[in-house]
Formats: sequence, structure tokens, C-alpha cells
Amino acid sequence: MSLLSIMTWGTLKAQNVEDVLDVKTLNFQGVDYQLGWSAHNSSQCIQEYFPKGQVPESYTDMFTISVFTNIVDGVTPTMAVAAKEAELEARKEKTKDVWNWSVMTNEETNEACIDFVCCSGKDGKLDVVEFDVHRYRMIQVDGKPALQLLFYSHRAYGDDITEMMNNLKDIRGKALLDIVDFNIDCNVKLK
Repeated sequence: MSLLSIMTWGTLKAQNVEDVLDVKTLNFQGVDYQLGWSAHNSSQCIQEYFPKGQVPESYTDMFTISVFTNIVDGVTPTMAVAAKEAELEARKEKTKDVWNWSVMTNEETNEACIDFVCCSGKDGKLDVVEFDVHRYRMIQVDGKPALQLLFYSHRAYGDDITEMMNNLKDIRGKALLDIVDFNIDCNVKLK
């Protein structure tokens, strides 16, 4: 079974917003986030958090916590990042909407990060530009290893895209430092 097939959301369906991680709110970069969307099944979950007034369909900032409990022996955060990198490479070749990415690993903590910029638009005009940083790490769920993804996303729309791109170096630098230092305890309750 490939790592990509393990880490898919295809079998997840959004439910009423249900907190299966015991994390209703969090604070990232000095901003309070509230649980705004969730989905789970018996072996994986995803919960998305937004600052007050933002929604999944049109957010500027989002923080996501995902947990995969159905991992096979030997899966590492480095392997998860490699799978994400392969996904981005395929997307870049097919749709041309991923610009670049960077990978960092920390062998001491067995963690890995990937950050990237992607976009969407039509008729040669950008509608949305998004900067994402993913941090993968191993955690324990019911005494067994699980893979956790901490994911921060920052978007700009329309006329705000130029300003975001002009500030991307600072946005990226701060997000990378902050997500590496971010820790949150999850009490995973999958059914």
C-alpha cells in the first residue's frame, strides 16, 4: 500500500463540525482560531480552524490538524513529505498551478516540513494565491504510532495578491519558524 493511498481524504465526508481531537480553539502567530470544519472516519481525521469571521470557502488564514492512525510500519514524516512533493510535482506538470516548494527535515525530532505556493485563476488572470506550510510528525494514539500533520495556509485574492507576493519572504519565514515551534496536544477520539 502506498503512502499516498494511506494519506487520502477520499473516504472522508464532512460532518457537522465535530471535534474528534479535543481541540476546539488554538492560537497560532498570536491569532485565535476556532474549529470551523471537520471530517473523519475510523482511521483518519482532519480539522480546520479559522480566525473569527473567516470561513472555509473564502478564508485568508487557516490552520489544520490532521491525524492518520492507519499508517504502516516504518512510515516516517520524511516519507510523508516525499509523497506530498510527488503530488505537487504531478500537479505542477498537469495544471501548472504550483510554483515552487521547499523541503526541510529534522532527523533529531523525526519531523519534516514542506512549504509551497500555488494559485488558481482563469483567462490568464490570478484569482487566488496561496502559501502553505505542512509539518509532519509522529505522535501516539492509543499507544500506537500515528502521523500528525500541522498545516498553515495563507491566501490572497484579487487585488491583494500583489501585496502578498511582495511580502511572501516575510510571511514564509515567520510561518516556518512558528509552525516548527507550534505544539498542540490532541486527544484523538476516532470511531
